[in-house]
Amino acid sequence: MRPYLFFTLILVGLTRTVSGQYAFSQFQNQQMHSLASSQLPSLLGNDLKHGEVFLLAPYLGFGNNMFSALDVKQLASNENITNQYIDDMLAKMPKQGNIWVGADLPIMNIFFSIKNKKKEPFLSFGLGIKEKIDANFSINQDFFSLMYKGNKQFAGKSINLSPSINFLMYHEYFLAASANFQILKNLPSKLGNMTIRPAVRLRYLNGIASVYMQKDQINMYTDPDGRYIDFTSDFAINMSSAIDTPDFESVGSEASEFSLKGAGKGVGIDLGIGVELLDNLWVHLGITDIGSIRFNNNAINYTKASTYRYDGVEIRGDEEEPVNMGDFETLLNPDKSYNSYSQPLPTRLTLSGFYGFGQKERKNAIYYMHNLSFTYVQGFRNYLSSTKAPAINLAYSYSLYNFLNAGINATVGGTNKLQVGAQLGLRIAVFKLGIASNNLLPIIADKSGRGADVFAYLGFYF
Repeated sequence: MRPYLFFTLILVGLTRTVSGQYAFSQFQNQQMHSLASSQLPSLLGNDLKHGEVFLLAPYLGFGNNMFSALDVKQLASNENITNQYIDDMLAKMPKQGNIWVGADLPIMNIFFSIKNKKKEPFLSFGLGIKEKIDANFSINQDFFSLMYKGNKQFAGKSINLSPSINFLMYHEYFLAASANFQILKNLPSKLGNMTIRPAVRLRYLNGIASVYMQKDQINMYTDPDGRYIDFTSDFAINMSSAIDTPDFESVGSEASEFSLKGAGKGVGIDLGIGVELLDNLWVHLGITDIGSIRFNNNAINYTKASTYRYDGVEIRGDEEEPVNMGDFETLLNPDKSYNSYSQPLPTRLTLSGFYGFGQKERKNAIYYMHNLSFTYVQGFRNYLSSTKAPAINLAYSYSLYNFLNAGINATVGGTNKLQVGAQLGLRIAVFKLGIASNNLLPIIADKSGRGADVFAYLGFYF
C-alpha cells in the first residue's frame, strides 16, 4: 500500500495547485517590448513609433523542481511500481519540492508615445486591464519519506510535515509611463548620446481569490529510543474569495452569487530604469510587484500553535471510551477566525542587457539583424512566482528585414532548473503577431523537462 499512498499524495498535490514565472521570450524580441514592460518597466518605449494596441496576449505556464516529463511518462506506463523505483524517485527529489502554475490574461493593452521637437520619442505611456493567476505548492521531501519508510529513519531529528500553499487571483488596471533623457551631451564620443529612461507602472488590484499561508510549521520529533513522538504546530493560513467564505466545513454546499466587487483591493507598483550606453547596447534594471492586496470580504483564518507528545495509548475499562488518544485532536483542529488580512505580491529584481549588431534600416527605422540578451531575475522569497533561487536567461534572435523575428533562449535556475525555448514574431501590414515559449524541453528532452509554458500575441501598430 505504501507506494500507492506515496503517489496518491503527489497527485493530490498536483491537482490542488492551480500558477508566472518570467516570460523571458518577450525580452528577446523587440516587437514585444511594450508587453514585456509589465516585467521590466523601462522596456516601454522600445519599438514604439506612435502607438500599439494588443487585443490578445495570453501567457500560461507551469513548472516544478521535482519530476520531469520522463518521470511522469514512466509512472503512467509502469503498472508494477517497485520499492527500488520509489527509492530512486525520492533520491532525485530536492529537499524542498515546489510546484508553480500561473496565467496572465490581458483584456486590453494600449501603448503610445509622444515625440519631442526633433521628432524623437520622448514620453511613452501604457494602460490596460488583465486577469492574473499565480500559485505555488511546496512540500518537504521528508514528508514523502515518512509516508514511505516510517518515522524510525528520523530518530533524534525534527522534520517539518506541513506543505506551503499560496494562491492569488486578481483583476488589474494599470497605467505606465517612461521618459527618455539624454545626458553627457558635450562628450566627444559615443557616450555623448547616452540616454536614460526611468519608468513606472501603477496598478490598481481587485482581489478575486486568495490563499495565503503566513506560517507553515508542523514539526515532528522522534525520540532516539522510540519512546515518544513530539508534534509542534505553528501555522497560519488565510483564505478569501469573491464567491463566499471558503469555510472547510461548508465545502460542497451551495455557494452564493459571485460578487463583481471582489474580495479585496490593493495597489502595486513596478519601477525601472534603462540606460543606453551605446546605440546598440541597453542595460535595464527593474523591481516589480511591490505592493499587496487587502482582503476584507469573505475572509477566514485558520491558525494553530500547540505542542503534543504522543507516547502511546491508554487502555481503559470504560466501555464507552476504551482507548484514550489524549489531546491529539487538538493538534489537528485549528482555531478559526474571520479577520481581514493583507497578501503581498511576489517582489522580484530584474537586471537585463541587450546588444545588437548588423545594423540595418528599413522604412526609416533602424534595426539590428542579430540580437543578444542577458536577463537575471532574483526573488526575495519562495512564494508564488518568486524564488530565492535566481534565474539566468541567455537569448539570441535574428531579424529579417524587421519583418520576421525568430530566436532561441535558455534559462538556468528558478523553479524549473533548466529551460530551453524559442519564439517567432511577424509584422504583417499594420499587425504584430507571434508565439513563444520559454520551455520546450518536455517535447525535445523529456528527461530534463520540468514544466512548460506558452505565450501568444496579436495586435496592431501605427
